Amino acid sequence: MKKLLLSALLISSLAGSAQILSEGFESDEFPPEGWTASSTNLFRPWNLVTNVFSAPYQSNFIISGTNSASINYIAGDNVAELTSKEFSLQGATDATLSFKARLSYTYMVNPNNNGNLQAQISTNGTSWTTLWVEEDHGVFANFETLNISLNLQPYLNQSNLKIRFVYTANDADGLSIDDILVSATLGVNDMITSKFAVYPNPTNNFITVSNSENIILKTAAITDIRGRMIQEINFDNVSTAQINVADLTSGIYFITIKTDSGSAVKKFIKN
Repeated sequence: MKKLLLSALLISSLAGSAQILSEGFESDEFPPEGWTASSTNLFRPWNLVTNVFSAPYQSNFIISGTNSASINYIAGDNVAELTSKEFSLQGATDATLSFKARLSYTYMVNPNNNGNLQAQISTNGTSWTTLWVEEDHGVFANFETLNISLNLQPYLNQSNLKIRFVYTANDADGLSIDDILVSATLGVNDMITSKFAVYPNPTNNFITVSNSENIILKTAAITDIRGRMIQEINFDNVSTAQINVADLTSGIYFITIKTDSGSAVKKFIKN
């Protein structure tokens, strides 16, 4: 049975996988406890599939289990938000947001681009960063179940985080989402991170990754501020490495360094 509530997590000195936020919309309560929902069109709010659609259409929108979160179309403007409870990534060494969505390619993307479904994140509940919009998925069949996975690396060791799903449309189509999960690897890697340096920072062309104790590098992954994977690097039994970042656009990036002693995350700026 799908989990409905924010998990209480065991954090130890050894890294382990944990579910930070899990919502499967199996309860009759909507929005779920701690979540909020709002819409500019009062006739088209987020709700459970079984409350939005009549019985003949419910099977088209229930993604898994006995229910999913859903919204129906209307021939008028609507901005509807479904916002999670707060969660924390304190102590996480990596984290991922995953969810499933079912929507119309024809009415949401091409040829009738009448709407958007966005997944967003906030560190303060006021300003929001878009992590995903349905156009990012490429071509998909109408009402195919999309399995979305987004890297939350830029938000590691932050608290007061929230996820929200925003439906913005006019005469687009109904859609549903389900199986929302924030998962993370928890562990105490602050000591390892403190031993690493990334320089020059800011940089124009190259960064050098080094450490003070000859810790052997295994791999590195560079992601942007939205958590999108930009570059992956494999190392060959070295403790210091130079990485070419000349092709990156200007902005803030994160590099996750995996070693034989654990993982470290460092931030750098590309001019």
